[in-house]
Amino acid sequence: MGRQKKEIKAKEPIRIRERKLANGNISLYLDVYQKGVRKYESLGLYLVPETSPRARTQNKEARQTAEKIKSDRILALQHASVKQWDKVRKSSTLLLDYLKDYENAKTGVSAKTLKNRHDMRLKVEQYVTESIQSLVSVANIDVEFCRGFIRYLRTAKNARKKKESTISVGYAATVQTSFNGALNNAVREGILKSNPMKGINAKEKVHTPDSVREFLTLEELKLAMTGSCPNEDVKKAFIFSCFTGLRLSDIRSLTWAKVQKSPDGNTLFIRCLMQKTQTYVNVPLSNEALKWMPKKEDLNEPVFTLPSDSNVERNIRLWMESVGVKKHLTFHCARHSYATMLLTLGADLYTTSKLLGHKNIETTQIYAKIVDQKKVETINLMDNYFGNQK
Repeated sequence: MGRQKKEIKAKEPIRIRERKLANGNISLYLDVYQKGVRKYESLGLYLVPETSPRARTQNKEARQTAEKIKSDRILALQHASVKQWDKVRKSSTLLLDYLKDYENAKTGVSAKTLKNRHDMRLKVEQYVTESIQSLVSVANIDVEFCRGFIRYLRTAKNARKKKESTISVGYAATVQTSFNGALNNAVREGILKSNPMKGINAKEKVHTPDSVREFLTLEELKLAMTGSCPNEDVKKAFIFSCFTGLRLSDIRSLTWAKVQKSPDGNTLFIRCLMQKTQTYVNVPLSNEALKWMPKKEDLNEPVFTLPSDSNVERNIRLWMESVGVKKHLTFHCARHSYATMLLTLGADLYTTSKLLGHKNIETTQIYAKIVDQKKVETINLMDNYFGNQK
């Protein structure tokens, strides 16, 4: 009987290696070798001395995570070479790791957006932990994963409150929007071919409930102009926003270089990158807007110099109280005032949407509803007045 041939096992292109650290821990990394090209990748995973059950569990989870990353990288290598390692690495990046990188990419992002990304990452982390999907990679995110995450948001617990309750609909909608933004970013980076959130029906998604949007009427705005504010710079910036619709974050980043002349030289306008949406907007400056701008300085100097956000809001509150406007107004209400003023004076929805920098006209329609409601209230006032006459 002849000797059986020994089965030759194919050599894996990626191996998990260990490196002993000075503190006694062991760092896990990938050793990649294919067609004469070698790459190393640190995984940020560590083994600790197994001095307790907890340490043993931690090491077990670290090894499992390393094996999962290794498997994903091997699959990705089937469609690319080691020379394209960055592409391979990104395509098999774990979702939670990707969201951490997305959160830490702070260039050109407002503080509010960063907070939303942080909150979103925590909710995704809770979801994948509860659904035992913590090792899912970005490339494997599909419609069903997104659908499951949306269902989770509808019942997610609010950890900030002592009494057991779920997170608000508005908060859930913000998390959903931020997650959608992360997936759009993955598409731009070539990790996903398309955003799976687009495969979900609008009725299935969480929607922010209609909220009360405070704004100044034309009469109230005139009244505010005549009043005295503890900080005149705040007053000028607020009224300027009432005539341009710029958010506080955009007012703060506004320099004289962004105030430009139209090609015909007859109109001044602002071209700026909106901090919240990271999209450009062109806003023509009316004579009323120009009245509230300070004296022009160097191109790189800010147009307005304002105190802290809390100080700005305090000044607005004291100012409005002094002129008898009994509304809870914040700086953002200047933007609401701009939108409602445009529609009240006859501007169409499309033009208003463009001036506000809205991506969807549906957002602008909220202001149209407010204006229509005010028209109804005005007619009712007329009926109430003449209803007493016989």
